[in-house]
Amino acid sequence: MSFRLEQTQKQIVSQKMIQSVSILQMSTQELADHIKEITLENPVLDFDERVPEDKEQERLKKLEWLASLDEQNRSYYQYDHEDAENEKGMNNVAGSTTERLEDVLHLQLLGGMHTDKEQEIFEYIIQCLDSSGYFTISASEVARANHVSIETAKRCIAVMRDLEPAGVCAASMQDCLLKQMEKRKDCGDLERKIVSEYMELLGKNQLPIIAKQLRAPLADIVQAAGRIRELNPRPAQGFDNGDLMRYVTPDITVVKFQDGFELLLNDYTCPTLQINQEYLGMLKSDCDPEVKEYLLAKVRQAEELQECISRRSSTLLALARCIVDVQRDFFVYGEKSVKPFRLMDAAERIGCHESTVSRALKDKYLQCCWGVYPLNYFFQKGLSQGQEAIASLQIKQAIAEIVEKEDKQKPYSDSKLSELLREQGMDISRRTVAKYREEMMIANGRERKRFS
Repeated sequence: MSFRLEQTQKQIVSQKMIQSVSILQMSTQELADHIKEITLENPVLDFDERVPEDKEQERLKKLEWLASLDEQNRSYYQYDHEDAENEKGMNNVAGSTTERLEDVLHLQLLGGMHTDKEQEIFEYIIQCLDSSGYFTISASEVARANHVSIETAKRCIAVMRDLEPAGVCAASMQDCLLKQMEKRKDCGDLERKIVSEYMELLGKNQLPIIAKQLRAPLADIVQAAGRIRELNPRPAQGFDNGDLMRYVTPDITVVKFQDGFELLLNDYTCPTLQINQEYLGMLKSDCDPEVKEYLLAKVRQAEELQECISRRSSTLLALARCIVDVQRDFFVYGEKSVKPFRLMDAAERIGCHESTVSRALKDKYLQCCWGVYPLNYFFQKGLSQGQEAIASLQIKQAIAEIVEKEDKQKPYSDSKLSELLREQGMDISRRTVAKYREEMMIANGRERKRFS
């Protein structure tokens, strides 16, 4: 047996560092909840949820300018696209509602003279619906899971598929659309034929090929495709999914004055922390050594918490000032003036690590005269254009405007879009145009084409 000395380096992360990183990542509401939890565990900590009058007056004064321009404010931010608005060329017509789909189905089953066992099967089917409202489990599996015959399972599935919204509990998109066609007088054999056999071609908008294979006039196929697109391929969409809407509390408010910008850290929503004076007095008295040791540990914990919260506030303010300096044109002129900005650049400006910036951005929001934006909105990727860099958001906005104004019977190809962007001073390759177009959920030229 031999012994050998080795010198190694290890990075040990202290509990204080872990707490600091954790608090930095918290949103304003999460921090407020965390403070309340800590005060329950630490007896030397007191918190006051009331906003001091002078602090509130200062906040209201700084927000006065925002209130005067309230009509210009946009509700939150507009670069968030609706979920799958156009799934394979088919429009979703379901409106949003606060009702839950399972409640709607339960109500329709009331008074149906169904047995208790059938009700159990109905409940099983409801709980197995996917996010689109489809039921893809076989009748044999339903029978096995509920200890009934396959005939009983099939009968229960058929009952569920006759409920509203039309198409719910269907096994596939085709079944869903065919079920909806049964209740529409303007859908006939042609529409059913297209849905049953030509869904892939319909999704790619290859209507001339469908017309050729069905030996039907193109005008008839165009009209049939239009009626099919009026159907709802996702019957569950538009219903409340049970998730609570999260209220966004801005962490930073940017107020524009004639001579510059004022930054306001919205920490007024967080409880004010204080160390209980009675416990501090006990430390100075001749109390039991174990009690004194316990109180010292709790006071140390309280001071570390206060330090972490203070560090979080200073980091957020420094990051916000950095954003305002770089994105000054955005705060003056709006979204079209946003510039490319990297986490690395922000880290260099405020003198911290890139990971610190990333953590500080998490779940943080900024309010200005244009609305409420997540902080990571201001960190846009971009492309270099000689001495100037263009943010990807500007390129996407330009693509969207071109597509909106194009002749729908002769939509632009990606190559043509690239040429038109180049005329606007954006030297973007066809491949990059295709990438941005797909990110914006805009179909390609062939799929955007209209035949009438």
